[in-house]
Amino acid sequence: MKITFRQLDAFRTVVSTGTVTEAANVLGISQPAASRLIADFESEVGFPLFRRSGRMLEPTEEARLLVGEIRQAISGMEHIKDAANAISQYSHARLRLITTPTYSTLIAPKLIRDFAHHHANAQIQLEVETADDTVEWMVSNGYDFGIISGKTTNPSLNSLKIWDEAAVCIMKPDHPLASSKEISAQDLANEAYVSYRSSSRFRMAIDAVFKTEGIHRKTQYEARTTDAICQMVANGLGVAIVGSTQVEPNSMQQCAAVPFTPTIPFTASLIWSQRKPLSAVAETFLKIAQNAVSD
Repeated sequence: MKITFRQLDAFRTVVSTGTVTEAANVLGISQPAASRLIADFESEVGFPLFRRSGRMLEPTEEARLLVGEIRQAISGMEHIKDAANAISQYSHARLRLITTPTYSTLIAPKLIRDFAHHHANAQIQLEVETADDTVEWMVSNGYDFGIISGKTTNPSLNSLKIWDEAAVCIMKPDHPLASSKEISAQDLANEAYVSYRSSSRFRMAIDAVFKTEGIHRKTQYEARTTDAICQMVANGLGVAIVGSTQVEPNSMQQCAAVPFTPTIPFTASLIWSQRKPLSAVAETFLKIAQNAVSD
């Protein structure tokens, strides 16, 4: 079977556009050339790929099964081309960072910005996972660094504390509690409450305080990020306890923040594996994180 990349690309494009003419325009070739590629590909695979439906070409069931595999194959080939180009441009250095949603807006972008000043051509991949445990697992299995709530107890991971604040309670400025000097769990009894998702370790620490005090909240709303929680509070959906007010200004403009007691630490740690040596770019990233802590 002699299948060419041009045949695969023509087939994928016809499936997406629905006509040979439109596919030819996308590919930058003539309509007869596109038709020939489809005919040759059909001959190689040994079954019909399209049936006509009015002016459109509708993929057969066999074609629908095949196109998914072809899209993956073409994507892989394009990735190879991108990698080859990156190497030729001395931009093959790559850093993979994974974080929970809260730190994807609060911490990660600033670290990436500072890192980019040192490695302007480096490729940086930021992944977001919902649970701290998932982040730890992925750092143990290939990612260069992760950012998690609190600190890790995994003996195979190194850890650096990069954020340390105390929780505050936020509400709309006209809320009766907004003028308080501090707010306790008792003050929030039966209040409509906006919470972090249950996979957050910081959420677990907050819930533990209310459980110890025997205080019930109306936990009606949940969000993954501090930004989202602040916006929901600003829109009158309830009160919340957040780890930081250093979010997008628009998120806090319509909120009041009051210290919460007892103190609930809001900390974040940068983690990396002990099982593999750090690359040169990873060493640079770690030094940037260390400098940010000492500033």
